[in-house]
Amino acid sequence: MKKNFFKDLCIVLVSYRSRKKIDKTLSVIDKKISIILVENSMDISIKKEFENKYKNVRVIIPRSNDGQGAAFNLAAKKTNKKYLLFMDIDIKIKKNQILKLLKLAKKLKVFGVLTPKINNHNYKNSTIKKINKNLFEVSFNHGCVMLVKKNLFEKVNYFDDNIFLYFEESDLFTRCIKAKLPVYMYNKVNISNPISKSIDKKYHDQYIIVRNWHYCWSKFYYYKKHYGYFAGIFKTMPNFLRAIKNVIVSIFKLEFSKTKYFHAEISGLFFSYLNFQSFYRIKE
Repeated sequence: MKKNFFKDLCIVLVSYRSRKKIDKTLSVIDKKISIILVENSMDISIKKEFENKYKNVRVIIPRSNDGQGAAFNLAAKKTNKKYLLFMDIDIKIKKNQILKLLKLAKKLKVFGVLTPKINNHNYKNSTIKKINKNLFEVSFNHGCVMLVKKNLFEKVNYFDDNIFLYFEESDLFTRCIKAKLPVYMYNKVNISNPISKSIDKKYHDQYIIVRNWHYCWSKFYYYKKHYGYFAGIFKTMPNFLRAIKNVIVSIFKLEFSKTKYFHAEISGLFFSYLNFQSFYRIKE
């Protein structure tokens, strides 16, 4: 392998006060690969710590925490690398796996997003067509590892900044497909998508509330954006009714601490139905 094979690649990571996960991930990535880390907590000490420790890493502190998609966009606009590999902070990926994805990307030339095969994911309903025994065109894949060509990523206008959390990859895939830029799954690279999230444990309770709020807000926003307002209502009404049922059950069982989680789902849908921007954030 040529020493400069990765010279056209930048790996982009996003975190929120996840020092241990940051360090664990950065320590195993080849030092010849350029890395941009966007620290959404805006903690300047994280920038100093990891830029000093890893010479191939640049830490960007955004002006505000606007979500993962917006952070990816910020990093993409700060690099002149030809290829961008967007990754969740806790993904385990090997050097040869990155190499395989990059080699294929350079052969494909024109594509929307190149993704690996995610272990334990069933691709039956998301496969559009089989290109060859290792490459499949898909309508959806988990967004934990996404390789894009920067100029084509710009063509579809990046990630949607309106989405703070969840459905950002679904929205990107849909726009790529509409622009006739295929989304591919490459099964020679297998990745496990961890259940854990890139956030410290002390924020766990708040994270569940934020997660529930934004999942529901983003789900309606995505379907409304691509298929119309009433399609969004149709797709999310089961979430709305289930959340109301769970609030009632929790009260009946005197499990009052759980009601906030279901209330967050109702609130997210309510504000999304009213076309409010996503606004709920972790409270410091």
